[in-house]
Amino acid sequence: MFYKSTFLLPLFFFSCFTQVTRAQQKDSSAIISYAEKMQIKLNVDSHLENYYISTDDIDQELNLALNNDLRLTLLLDYKIFSLSYSFTPDFLPGNHGDEEKGESSYSDFSISLFPGQFVQQLTYQRMKGFYVVNSNDYNDNLTAENPYLLFPDLKRTFYGGSTAYILNPNFSIENLVYQREWQRYSTGSFVPRFNYGYTEFSNNFEDYRGKEKDFDLSLDLNYYYNWVLAEMFNLSPYVYGGLGTRFESYRQRGENINERENNTYFTQEYGGGIQLGFNTDTFLMGARVSYKSLNYKNDIDTRIQNDSWYGLFFIGYRLDPPENMKRIADQF
Repeated sequence: MFYKSTFLLPLFFFSCFTQVTRAQQKDSSAIISYAEKMQIKLNVDSHLENYYISTDDIDQELNLALNNDLRLTLLLDYKIFSLSYSFTPDFLPGNHGDEEKGESSYSDFSISLFPGQFVQQLTYQRMKGFYVVNSNDYNDNLTAENPYLLFPDLKRTFYGGSTAYILNPNFSIENLVYQREWQRYSTGSFVPRFNYGYTEFSNNFEDYRGKEKDFDLSLDLNYYYNWVLAEMFNLSPYVYGGLGTRFESYRQRGENINERENNTYFTQEYGGGIQLGFNTDTFLMGARVSYKSLNYKNDIDTRIQNDSWYGLFFIGYRLDPPENMKRIADQF
């Protein structure tokens, strides 16, 4: 199903809220910072990509997915840096490649910086090997031995990032998203964010090779609220929505084909979630449930939607950094 975004234009958001915190200064008693500690954290989540393709004249959606259920993320935080590496190891349940759904691979690397009230993130992501979840809707001749349509060579590579600004200086997004700080009392903030990315999809077909190149720009508005339940517990809902533009180039090359097509589309994205967190000066843990949707119409009657619910569990520990790491970091 294709959902219509009900969020207002991001430019309207900016004009309404950019004056809220111009004269404010950060209250040091509102937030506990752990920037001088080295934080090691482990995330386990089901945040993997699913793609839905539908047309007006066909009732069924084509659902493409990886044959991996869980993603493992290792994170290291110190000073203004946050580094993370994600992959889908075979020892986690549901990540075993098999003959029915094929082999899939996934990895990404991300770095985040926190200068003042800004949050800057850069990400590289690669995934390969998809199968059609609802294959029976498209092929009645599938057997019990081969029940799915497979795209083992379909590969997605992404390079991108985002720049966000926290309008309320006494609200800590580092508490909710990165657990690098702890918010001591309940408060919330609007967080406008500018996103940019370059994506390549490629696949080898029988007679030709197809490659799609997408360059995306989008502007969205997030609202986070931190509800302090007790001294060491918080509950944090959030929502976001935005609009953007996608510049797409698609090319088919083979022995008897050499075609190129360029298009520009408007994109819509929205989502939300809620997180429960626990924190001490040395130990932290929590869980989050989220929903996200990105969709656009790429020709007269074809719609593409990247849409999913997912859950996340995290656990972490803070300790004093090694002297050599502290010495290097103090030079910046």
